[in-house]
Amino acid sequence: MISNSTLSPFSIHGHPDFINFEFSFFTIPMLLTITPILYIPATFVVVSRIFSKLFGEFRDKHVNLQLLGVISLSNFMSILFFVSEFLYLRLPMTGLLTNWCASVEPNGYLIVLTVTTYYLNYSLMLFPFLVALLRLNLIVFPSQHRKINETILKISIPIVFIYPFFFTFFMFTGSGYCTYMDYFLSSGALVMRITETLFGITNTYPLMFNTFFWFSTSFTINLILIWKLIHYKLTLSAHAKSQKPHKAEISLTLTTISMTCSYLTNGMITICGLFFPRVVLYLIVLRPFTNDLEICLVPWVLYLTHPIFVKKKESDNIILVSSVEKLQA
Repeated sequence: MISNSTLSPFSIHGHPDFINFEFSFFTIPMLLTITPILYIPATFVVVSRIFSKLFGEFRDKHVNLQLLGVISLSNFMSILFFVSEFLYLRLPMTGLLTNWCASVEPNGYLIVLTVTTYYLNYSLMLFPFLVALLRLNLIVFPSQHRKINETILKISIPIVFIYPFFFTFFMFTGSGYCTYMDYFLSSGALVMRITETLFGITNTYPLMFNTFFWFSTSFTINLILIWKLIHYKLTLSAHAKSQKPHKAEISLTLTTISMTCSYLTNGMITICGLFFPRVVLYLIVLRPFTNDLEICLVPWVLYLTHPIFVKKKESDNIILVSSVEKLQA
């Protein structure tokens, strides 16, 4: 049995006003919830095309499969994160779950979405560092990068899935409960929370540590990487600079930088949670859209800028056909 003293004063459990709440589609939270329909489906298509290209290149091997594979895995995890956060944050904000949540007692089942969302969030923090590291090895060890990166991936991929447990395990013993968002009170908007965690640990400090640690390491490696690329570019001839490898490097640099957007969201939430706790409630409304920025930005940047996704010009095909005809004549 959960003691009332351990719950937030905004808890809705057993509150008759929320048990009898009448849901409406015509509210601001509902409008914010359906907004992603404008851009997420198109992003799903782009991610699927990147996966399709990855599987196609397993046969042809025209690109760095190790790097493309990690970016594809990151995109897939981002999609899972979007789905998880939609169920954990966006859907409760609409008021659709208010009657049900108010009519049940705080329980262990309500922590599932919270734990899953944090698990995916921690996992995604490792990918910007990993992608930057793989690219740096490509430049520093041009003749051995495949072997080195293969070893790194054998170690790092399992870590990506195991690492988040070290920062979510304390939530497994807790109970989930729902609180109302006072500035959206009329719409029945909720936020899911966890109480009675192991040793009373909260997510604030683990999230802050991971955000600033992985941002610092990714930022440092990206600085080294960009410096190496500039130095490499200065040593190339004008003709070589226009070739596909150079365009691919620019594309991957933009993709790597875009992957760091998630750190800004997490940093914003954790800092305000410590120093401006009341502001956090407002940032929670913006958080899904800042996360959407990375979810959409990374695959779109890669898809629109990398040479392997650029269709051959018709003129190139005409030249190729002409050349074949001459050889056959």
